[in-house]
Amino acid sequence: MSELKIYNTLTRSKEVFKPIDADNVRMYVCGPTVYDFAHIGNARPAIVFDVLYRLLRHRYGADHVTYVRNITDVDDKINARALRDFGDRISSGEMTLNEAIRQVTEKTANQYHKDVAALGCLPPTVEPRATEHIDGMVAMIQDLIDRGHAYLATGSEGREVLFDVTSMPDYGSLSKRNLDDQQAECPHRCRSAQEKPCRLRVVEGIFLKRTGLGGRIQLAGRACVLSMGGPAGISNARSCRRRIWVNYSTSMAAGWT
Repeated sequence: MSELKIYNTLTRSKEVFKPIDADNVRMYVCGPTVYDFAHIGNARPAIVFDVLYRLLRHRYGADHVTYVRNITDVDDKINARALRDFGDRISSGEMTLNEAIRQVTEKTANQYHKDVAALGCLPPTVEPRATEHIDGMVAMIQDLIDRGHAYLATGSEGREVLFDVTSMPDYGSLSKRNLDDQQAECPHRCRSAQEKPCRLRVVEGIFLKRTGLGGRIQLAGRACVLSMGGPAGISNARSCRRRIWVNYSTSMAAGWT
């Protein structure tokens, strides 16, 4: 059988694909953020990775390939859509925000499944939802803090946890850009944190905000309630669009002086 070559973004070259375990070839694909119905741009990754999935199944056997595609059901756009569609019921106490969010995400996720099926795409082996793994995300952030890779800062949205990029020697190797270039394009929200020099504001990781989904983290020995979400428009914020954030209530923040 001829060699299978796949383009490696890190090395900028095509390389022979050598799975870690040929009996269990695994691929993880970022799936949809289900705040609205899919558009034609959302079809591209579904089709591209469906082709790869089929190729791997053909090469290694259908029972030896695991395709994981997540559903991002935590996002400020989802919150906004839930408030728009169910605001009156939330205000009256008939429905909680999280229940409204679930209504939005179920509807759009179901439609997405119908759309990609109509395109002829195979379903993934596993399709985890972000809301089902909050505890794991919180634990990951806690581990980063404990190991000195993340720190508490104060930004325009309140208290937040940022990733210290200087703790990662090869940070920027994938994008082929240095920290100074990324900092020059960093939006004001990144430079607003006060605890570290500005060049540390270029951050990478999981974006968190209060939406009532829960989770706890220890910062300087004190507990902080976390939940998932993110400021509207963050998806357009170039080099800083993926970050670790922890925002919590004013009453709790008042204890951090």
